[in-house]
Amino acid sequence: MYYNTTNETANNLKESHKKAESQQQKVLNYFINNGESSPSKVASKLNLLITSVRRCITDLTTDGHLEKTTKKVTGMYGKPEYVWKLHELYLFGITKEG
Repeated sequence: MYYNTTNETANNLKESHKKAESQQQKVLNYFINNGESSPSKVASKLNLLITSVRRCITDLTTDGHLEKTTKKVTGMYGKPEYVWKLHELYLFGITKEG
């Protein structure tokens, strides 16, 4: 999801929504293909901004696709960050979206 905090309009807004959807699908595909991971690792592997990856992970978690584990790893800025994985129900095709 794109959060229009800069009040974009028309084509700019449409393109921003497309880009956010594309990034979210890339992040979800990363988890499908690689299992659990941290935001820093996903950002590094997909060559995306860490803020974009964190937004995607938050939205995917809210939608029931991902879940935060209790594991932590050192992130790209030397601070601990949680590891996420595909939500167990997502693996069975059950999400909040239906």
